[in-house]
Amino acid sequence: TREISVTERILALPGEKTLDPATSMISASTISEEKEITRLFPATGKATQERKAQGVIRVFNGFSTFSQKLIVNTRFLSEEGKLFRSQDAVVVPGGRQEGGKLVAGFLDIEVQAAEAGVAYNIGPSNFSLPGLFGNPAYTSIYGRSSENMSGGTQEDVAEVTESDLTAARDTLVQELRQDVRESLQARAPGDMVLLQEAVTLEVKEASSPIKPGARIDNFNFSAKVQGFATLFSKIDIENVAKAQMRDLIKEGEKLNEETIQISYENIEMNTSSQSISFDAKVQALLYEDIDPVDLEAHLAGISREDAAALLSKNSALEKAEILLFPPWLGSFPKDPRSVHVKLVID
Repeated sequence: TREISVTERILALPGEKTLDPATSMISASTISEEKEITRLFPATGKATQERKAQGVIRVFNGFSTFSQKLIVNTRFLSEEGKLFRSQDAVVVPGGRQEGGKLVAGFLDIEVQAAEAGVAYNIGPSNFSLPGLFGNPAYTSIYGRSSENMSGGTQEDVAEVTESDLTAARDTLVQELRQDVRESLQARAPGDMVLLQEAVTLEVKEASSPIKPGARIDNFNFSAKVQGFATLFSKIDIENVAKAQMRDLIKEGEKLNEETIQISYENIEMNTSSQSISFDAKVQALLYEDIDPVDLEAHLAGISREDAAALLSKNSALEKAEILLFPPWLGSFPKDPRSVHVKLVID
């Protein structure tokens, strides 16, 4: 045997219907695949979530029959020393005279704790107004709550960060790119060649409705990837290779097509036309042609020793093995149809 190899620049062009060995242009086809996925990811950031306790205080005006204006953020100090502030500017009605006594006027107002935390979730309490300290009205204008203050919290919570969103995007896009590539490869027919470089992948979507800073434990992220692949026929490549090898085959030699091996180098993909060009390096074995029928005719009726001598003179053979059956036979049958030659090309 003799090894030969040729390298040919090939252009595989979608829509090309005919094979042109002279220009090494072959037909190609394209397939596409699209995959999308939405998945939950954990938020890794940490933030302190604070809420201020709120509630209602009934403010009494027992100082006079005149109303009392209270500005926004008027301070109310509980018996426990917890400070609350009014949410709106209000006017507390003045008292009224009944039986020679002043009956205090009152107004229910909403207040909020000055600081966040559960410590301000206090029970019913009496409130003074520090802003009136030193004023004769200090002891006559006061507040009282009949229900608990509630809603005060201060705790660590999960927070979505920019890096969380970036990591989620990278994870999904990488996974989808691999899935699309494998799906395209699986869809390629067995007689077609799909090179890794002949796959074009495009990220069509990668987003989350959740923004950085959102205080949630988990967030969802969606991605979509579309892929295109250009395929060409292995037979077309072999036909181009055979045409190029024809000048290398000497008289009396024959191409062993089973030994054809093809490798691809310098691959270039044109994404706009979906065409692909590459160097196809083809290797194969040639062997000196032997006509089995002619050889069987020459072996018919001769002895083992003469057959061995005949075969040893044949330059095309590296080695030969003679098998006679039954084993005690000293010569070949006279009928060529009872002689069988098997060529082993290695």
